[in-house]
Amino acid sequence: MKVLFIVPYPPQGASNRFRVLQFLPFLHQEGIRTRVRPFYSDAFWRILYQPGHYPKKFLYGLICSLNRVLDLLRSISYDIVFIHRESFPIGPAWFEWLLQLLGRPYVYDFDDAIFLPNVAESNRALGRLKCPGKVASIVRGSRVTIAGNNYLAEFAGRAGARKIEILPTVVDTALFVPQDKGEEKNEVVIGWIGSPTTIEFLENFRPVIDKVLTCCQGEARFLVVGGHLTGELQEGINCLPWSLESEIALLQKFDIGIMPMPDNQWTRGKCAFKAIEYMAVGIPAVCSPVGMNLELIDNTVNGFLAEDEKQWVDILCRLVHDEALRHKVGEAGRRLVEARYSLLKAAPRFKAIILDAALV
Repeated sequence: MKVLFIVPYPPQGASNRFRVLQFLPFLHQEGIRTRVRPFYSDAFWRILYQPGHYPKKFLYGLICSLNRVLDLLRSISYDIVFIHRESFPIGPAWFEWLLQLLGRPYVYDFDDAIFLPNVAESNRALGRLKCPGKVASIVRGSRVTIAGNNYLAEFAGRAGARKIEILPTVVDTALFVPQDKGEEKNEVVIGWIGSPTTIEFLENFRPVIDKVLTCCQGEARFLVVGGHLTGELQEGINCLPWSLESEIALLQKFDIGIMPMPDNQWTRGKCAFKAIEYMAVGIPAVCSPVGMNLELIDNTVNGFLAEDEKQWVDILCRLVHDEALRHKVGEAGRRLVEARYSLLKAAPRFKAIILDAALV
């Protein structure tokens, strides 16, 4: 059997790395041949979320668009096409419509509320070219729709999906492992990992950061990975770039992981992946009580839910001062990930979904 994977990003993009690429070795062991075709090239990806660069973005966009047209021809030699998030970043669902015209079946997978208008600030000028309404037609045309959580599955049902499977985003628990912190450290590291598209959630969190650093002066520091806070940073805040090679090692430096975000339609579609990463490396996750976070976290048992500024400050300061509590909650989170959010558990189901779709 041969599967053509149509994904938006190169491996640096977390979404298709965790929802597609990490499953491929398992599929290969089962005799399934695969090919992955990202839309964005590495060169395009490097400037995608940088302000400006419009001439380069236009040129790279043309080249990438031509490659996507060629993927239609490639699809003819595959048993099924697997589309993650979107085949094309702007305009209507022409690729999926032509797949159907060619008689090529496809599976559709999504892990964000991409049926809502949303565009990175750096590409705001291109926002009007996006067509989030196309997601409904893509869902209707798929043999199977895979949703990352219940909120997304409910949308797929309203859109008329033929068959819906809920598959959360998972991690390889053989790679994402707790690290022995060794000797007692002078400072507890409160960490956040993300991207330039989600750093705005942390910008709104600055008052909490300031208060925690004040009440835990000399005992805690904040480490921000994958984004950079604006303005002058007070002492105790460090911002580091994300890289594929350093991702796990940086996560393992955290003693506490945070996932603050507002409660709106977009964030309710999030798959709680930051929290899952934190739990996988055995540290307590402190999150806003939004969307899938409410399903994932048993408050005070395997993580913490903080509703307002006071709760955030109280919980973080308590964790900074209580190492035993950090270990207890971190271990409970790790057990949950091993039981329900691990690649080992999800890979056979991922394969079964694809095989069932191909055999319909």
